[in-house]
Amino acid sequence: MKLFIVASIAIFFLLNLIIFEILKQYFSTRISAFICIFCFFCSSIFFITLNLNFSSNFIEILARKFSVFMMGANFLLFFFCLIFYILNLSLERVEFDPQRREILKNCINFGLIILFFSTLFKSFFNAIKTPKIKTTEIFIRNLKEQVSFCVISDLHIGNFIDKKFVHNLVNKILSEKFDALLIVGDMFDIKAGDIGDLLDDFDRIEQPKFFVTGNHEYYRGTLELINALESRNFRVLQNENEVFKNINLIGLNDIAAPQFGYEVNFKKALKETLPGLPKIVLVHQPKFVRDYAEDDLADLFICGHTHAGQIFPFSILAKIANGYLYGLYKEKNRQIYVSSGAGFWGPPIRFLAPSEIAILNLRRKI
Repeated sequence: MKLFIVASIAIFFLLNLIIFEILKQYFSTRISAFICIFCFFCSSIFFITLNLNFSSNFIEILARKFSVFMMGANFLLFFFCLIFYILNLSLERVEFDPQRREILKNCINFGLIILFFSTLFKSFFNAIKTPKIKTTEIFIRNLKEQVSFCVISDLHIGNFIDKKFVHNLVNKILSEKFDALLIVGDMFDIKAGDIGDLLDDFDRIEQPKFFVTGNHEYYRGTLELINALESRNFRVLQNENEVFKNINLIGLNDIAAPQFGYEVNFKKALKETLPGLPKIVLVHQPKFVRDYAEDDLADLFICGHTHAGQIFPFSILAKIANGYLYGLYKEKNRQIYVSSGAGFWGPPIRFLAPSEIAILNLRRKI
């Protein structure tokens, strides 16, 4: 975790150095330096305090949320500065009347500033609003009956994801028809002792609820969080199989588990499966499918983790790192569904990466 914090601060330092070099060509050095130092300071505060437990003091909560928001704004500022620089560089190379070029340049600059702030606040709204329903039909071999799963991932209950968000999320889930709720990791960014009444709304869901761990559960105390979920009638699958509606439903620990004294054991779970029934695997990180799962071991993998990149263009990096970004992928002998997540991590911003509640309607492949 310390290495992650240091690396993140170093990355933001480089981002703001690039931002400064671009801004100072169009604004005063003092203004450019102030913007970059302020953004870097706020972003650094977030990473430095990442593992600290904050009190319920209003000022502390507000300061924490502001630093997280500014980290997201810093991402977007970097992206828009690159666009800003490329457009102005292109304009300078086009033959224009100098006066007309200056007018056009000012229009572009002003337009980009308006677009930046519009995008920032729209991205903030995209993150904090209740996710939309996304329905997908998936055809599975040897399916005995039609089954519908509601899938959510990466809720990250914590700083911004509060009881009101969870209440609205559950209301949206209950508006749909499904046979079971599947939660594929990263449900928490708090310790079990801080959950309080945050899970109360999940008690309203009468269908079976299945859960597998994500990497963030291990950061916050896995055993205690699992106990909290099991006390709420969640079925936590840890390298094991459960037959549900004539489907082998396999749940695996996240690939971060070995760092915290837990194992990932796909072979153990496969030994528990019943022959002749479809195999559906719940695993948090899709890179597990790319790196560790042979092509014909399961019919469908359901994953999360990527947040669909959360803030474009980081979706490109998420795709490279995980092998899959979001949505349904059809390969020769298997399919992979990657949820874009219901919540967010870090900045309350989603730019070109919408959140979702996925309804997967499984149909028999003829």
